[in-house]
Amino acid sequence: MHRRDLLAGLAAFSASPLLTGLLPDAGLAQAATTPLKKNFVFWECMRWEKGPSSLASCGLRRMPIYYQNSLLTNGEMDPQKVAKVVAQIKANKQTMVTLDVELWNPASIPQREKYIRLIEYVRARVPSSTKLSLYGILPRPRYHDYVAGGIRLKQRQNENRIAAPIAAKCDWIMPMFHTYQPNRVHWAKFAKVIIAEARQYKKPVMPWLWPQYHERTSPAALRHTLLPGDFFREQLETAYQLADSLCIWGTRTDALTGIKASRATWNPKSPWWTQTKAFLRSKNGPVCKL
Repeated sequence: MHRRDLLAGLAAFSASPLLTGLLPDAGLAQAATTPLKKNFVFWECMRWEKGPSSLASCGLRRMPIYYQNSLLTNGEMDPQKVAKVVAQIKANKQTMVTLDVELWNPASIPQREKYIRLIEYVRARVPSSTKLSLYGILPRPRYHDYVAGGIRLKQRQNENRIAAPIAAKCDWIMPMFHTYQPNRVHWAKFAKVIIAEARQYKKPVMPWLWPQYHERTSPAALRHTLLPGDFFREQLETAYQLADSLCIWGTRTDALTGIKASRATWNPKSPWWTQTKAFLRSKNGPVCKL
């Protein structure tokens, strides 16, 4: 299955007008001709202020995620915390689980081993039917280096190869499809490169999309701003063409409540959501009334 998906993804690289820098409308026209993928699953991992409790009626499954605060203490795996996570996985009969630990460097061999120990430790304690993956570290999300190419890209490719033993322990590869600047041609190049890097691990690929500009490395005026609807639709279509699944993550605002980031307020008429519903419907999803 993975070989067939890889060949399909490579064909999409060369065929997609979006990825060769043509106008966005041309990219969407190409996406409309993409064959439907029978086993492609749409996930979400979003929290909104005054948002819906579930988006399952729109065709989005809920992705269980466990952040590093629930797994680590003082930068090291904490068996007591992990035991609580394992209990939740079992109690909720979760068949797909994402672990989000971004503290360690997967290209450092000693820190790479920490990732391996963590996922092996969890694997040994959850049902064999539970799929385990690590969020965002494979491949490393180095947007500007991927766009620049040349020696900067080669350096990052080297680091991604060093991290390959981590990928061997994961069921899925989950790269970040985040948006760091409004240049759509650059984003499309980034997406193409990071998916190609993810494919090197010979596992199914699930990019995570964020309908906001990145909160730390985007231009200051854009941080936390919701993406234009047509831009997010292009990203969804690109993920559908090149990957095996996708997950939508979010959201945040600049405001803080204690130590927690506050959540953006849900707006069912927001262009990104209108385009997301249209995208899901175009893939034989249900009519979404949210």
